[in-house]
Amino acid sequence: MNHLAHCLLSFNDQGLLIGNFIGDDVKGNDWKHFPTPIQRGILLHRAIDSFTDHHPATDESVRRIRPLGGRYASPLVDILYDHLLCLRWNNFSAVSLADFAATTYEQLNQGKEHMNDALQERLPRMLAGHFLEGYNSREGLEWVLERFNQRIPVKYQPDVLADYFFNHLEQFLTDFDAFFPELVQHCQQKIASFS
Repeated sequence: MNHLAHCLLSFNDQGLLIGNFIGDDVKGNDWKHFPTPIQRGILLHRAIDSFTDHHPATDESVRRIRPLGGRYASPLVDILYDHLLCLRWNNFSAVSLADFAATTYEQLNQGKEHMNDALQERLPRMLAGHFLEGYNSREGLEWVLERFNQRIPVKYQPDVLADYFFNHLEQFLTDFDAFFPELVQHCQQKIASFS
């Protein structure tokens, strides 16, 4: 899953949120050097990624876009699923996306001292660009897909991928609906195991 899902699945707990947000940048056992609440967020991030990578519904989405995304099909599905989460937002949150995002931006800004230098440098631009709400529109999703394409060595065609995704949106929503409620339950169980 990408940023929006990781933030939502922190369940408004700032320590979990910070750890979840920095999870991709923390390698190996380096998580042990963070305060306990952030350690738990990093471990939650890893649990989310592992569950997502091994779920049959996400496998189906990955299979569907592999001809367009090649070896990046899996992270591309993560990005696409954040758009699907926006479409299903009211199923998983009692607050609006805008209110959730505003609270999340404030919590991330307060916890930036735990981020590496590169992420601390990017964070103000991410916050100014309202990066979480960007997944809500096709234009925003296409912007994220284009940014991802700029960061990888083997290119794909973001516009072709976006066209395919939106032309087959119902199939991807079927995959997402089979997957995301189970991921929410998995995260709740993981968080309960921290107690």
